[in-house]
Amino acid sequence: MPNKTGFSGCRILSSVFRLIGLAVFLSHCGCGNVPGVPLPAEVVVPVDSTFELVARFSHISDAQIVDEESPGRLTSLAALSASAWRPQEAYSIHLLDGMVRTINKIHVAEQEIDFVIHTGDACDNAQWNELDWFMTAMDGGLINPLTGPDDRDAAQVPEPLLDPHRPFEAQGLYRMGVHGERPTIPWYSVIGNHDRFAVGVFPILPDLFGFRAAPLPLNNRLGLFLPLVLNPVGAISWAPISPANPGPPRQLSVAQAVTPNPEREFFSNSEFIAAHVASATEPKGHGFNAALPNQTWHSAEPMPGLRLISLNTADPMFALSGTLHFEGAISLPQIAFLIEELEEAEENGEIVVVASHHPSTSITPGDGSAISAGAFVDLLNRYPSVKLHIAGHLHHESAIDRGGYVEIVTGSTLDPPQRGRIIEIWRRADEISLRYRFFSHLDEVAPPSETDAGDLFIDPFLPIRQIASELAGEHGT
Repeated sequence: MPNKTGFSGCRILSSVFRLIGLAVFLSHCGCGNVPGVPLPAEVVVPVDSTFELVARFSHISDAQIVDEESPGRLTSLAALSASAWRPQEAYSIHLLDGMVRTINKIHVAEQEIDFVIHTGDACDNAQWNELDWFMTAMDGGLINPLTGPDDRDAAQVPEPLLDPHRPFEAQGLYRMGVHGERPTIPWYSVIGNHDRFAVGVFPILPDLFGFRAAPLPLNNRLGLFLPLVLNPVGAISWAPISPANPGPPRQLSVAQAVTPNPEREFFSNSEFIAAHVASATEPKGHGFNAALPNQTWHSAEPMPGLRLISLNTADPMFALSGTLHFEGAISLPQIAFLIEELEEAEENGEIVVVASHHPSTSITPGDGSAISAGAFVDLLNRYPSVKLHIAGHLHHESAIDRGGYVEIVTGSTLDPPQRGRIIEIWRRADEISLRYRFFSHLDEVAPPSETDAGDLFIDPFLPIRQIASELAGEHGT
């Protein structure tokens, strides 16, 4: 007999899959519209000798370092969302290391880089081991990307330099005395939605004993083909990934046992900040203030006369269990902070760069933001000191004239075309000129004639990153 309510169990399950699949897909997609004029993707027109260089910095974003073996993911939704599983994801940490290596080469052989900023989604699933790998890639050190048993047979194991599961030494951003005698490159960090929410979407909530998990919508289900909560330290997975079975993952499979790993535990905002404060590289905290362990936004002066204001756009006014949070949300305290910083910069005659994970088009009051996209753009345009807003999130690239300033969105180091930008700010009297160009982890930079280049230009991991680039291109994410 037909179900007179109009909803069979299969239809409910289908609705749940589609809802969650849409959420995961939208976790790095933007929507909305604010006035603006598209600009060229690259601007490299030479400036004459009457201009003075204010700053040259590197902008990278959305590294999304992923523990692809974690049971706390939604890999079973790969057919519904390209971001639920990627064939190149086992190489995510190698790709970030490659971007760092290119920055170092440019710094030594071409043009000195004053600082680097990563605009959010350092991690894919807000896990401690992902954050540890990200920090090590930026600081330098040994990384072991294998988080579960190596279940490959001998025929499946590639040669060591082509094995994404083999421990390797990350180069780290250039440091004087470590890599050579050039100036150290400081770096700054911003929180993204994948650093705040499980798979970039679902609030992570502690229970009475402090255990953290992320409930999924409609968690009164049986949980037969889809988990009720995302639990990265758990011992079961609905679509397990392993070195021997890298994917594509199966759909509609029942839960299977996996080896749990406590290093996969979800981290909190304060722990994200603490990891940056504990970093050995410059500046201390990378923008975050150890004295304000719960303030996820910050301001810095990376260069004289330049103010860098970094916002946390994964900061909704409410984040309830099982609700979806993928678009940009800026809280009221941040708006007050932003206005105060802009007022001070205006009084001091400083140039302002605003950094956030989400671009203006992704700021959505419906997602818990205290300000709309249009109001945010209007606010920045009220202050002539604001010359640039940099962001990520969309995993594609754009440059838009917003009236009084330029908004630059840089793509992901994980998804194609796997590029970052070199951005320059030049000044002549009251005139400001911006130049920006792309770079990638595959760029070949000739070493300088000086002898202090050390091993910076010896890159044994270029072949493995070429594999990652080819896999990403085939996947078409």
